[in-house]
Amino acid sequence: MGQVDTTLFYMNLVLTVMWAFSWGVIGGAMKMAPNATARFCVANLLFAGTVALLVQRTAAPSYVHYQGVEWLVFMGLAAFHGGIIRLVRLGEMPTLARRISPILIAMVITLQVAPDSSSYMVRALVFSLTVAALSFNCFWDCLRGMRNDQFSATVRWAVSGPFLLATVAMLARAVLVLVEGPPAVEGNFVQIPNFTPFLWMLTVIVMSMNITMAGLTAGRLVKRFRSLAEQDHLTGCLNRAALEERFAIEFERARRTSEPVACVFFDLDHFKSINDRYGHEAGDHALCHAVKVAQVQLRSVDALGRFGGEEFMVLMPDTHLTHAREVANRIRVALEETPLHVQGMTIPLSASFGAAVLGPSESIAGVLRRADAAMYLAKRNGRNRVEVSLEKF
Repeated sequence: MGQVDTTLFYMNLVLTVMWAFSWGVIGGAMKMAPNATARFCVANLLFAGTVALLVQRTAAPSYVHYQGVEWLVFMGLAAFHGGIIRLVRLGEMPTLARRISPILIAMVITLQVAPDSSSYMVRALVFSLTVAALSFNCFWDCLRGMRNDQFSATVRWAVSGPFLLATVAMLARAVLVLVEGPPAVEGNFVQIPNFTPFLWMLTVIVMSMNITMAGLTAGRLVKRFRSLAEQDHLTGCLNRAALEERFAIEFERARRTSEPVACVFFDLDHFKSINDRYGHEAGDHALCHAVKVAQVQLRSVDALGRFGGEEFMVLMPDTHLTHAREVANRIRVALEETPLHVQGMTIPLSASFGAAVLGPSESIAGVLRRADAAMYLAKRNGRNRVEVSLEKF
């Protein structure tokens, strides 16, 4: 092992220890995705242990310094995979067989060969293919966990890319091992071809994995802060400011594309009497219940928010008045048929709805006034009904 290789080994040791410490601080002190960051910390400690054992390797047979080194890499990648699964909040968990079978197969095979340089060919092939399989697990679950509605395709591929790079690189190494055949031996040590470029490649891959996961962790934190800023503190739906911002975006899009934009106001009927009769806690439960019932009837592109008090608004892009009325009526029926059960009590709920569609030359304030007026018309006409604004522009 030359001076450059030794320097690379120690540089990797320092970097992996620093990353392990950083993940410990991020998860432990800063409480950012602690379940995921704990696994990233363990993964980097295992990688550091790999390097520490490698620099101590001699020609003497040793399962610890030969097979053990490779197993630490496998377990480090498995830990990294576990962190990814938790960070991207993967809905469908990968099977245990897919996660650990490559490691178990590698261990069984490498236990059958000598723990020294004479088994280089077998161990190199098993190591390369196993790392490729584990890296692909990381790539695939990272890519599919970062859903399209949260991240662009560019971001998804950029974050998961280092794991695909590691997969391709290790498959290429397996091919090179087969093509080049058994390496030369000098003084009981295997002279591995292109060893320095291989070390550089591993250094870049490990750094890229950590950097992209750190970026994803920070992105999750920013998204969480933004979500909290946009949420109504009680019901969890959008607050009024977020609704107005969303409407401004849809307003500009409607002006460019001439697509219709509908808004529906609804207000819980006799809400004051619910508070007076059952208490304010029951009233809070009623508001949350109404949001849950309404969200079931909406598309992912629709926006539901609390406009104030017991009044809510639904923003519906690319929606004509007829469809807006149908959706409002579905929410009305669902709310009427799903009473609130709280504190051993059953509280019937209903709401009055008003719908309007943005006119060609109308302002946001104008369509909001019309939808709100339609909702109050529904209240005057007996409540628990849907009214629409048919004003033409």
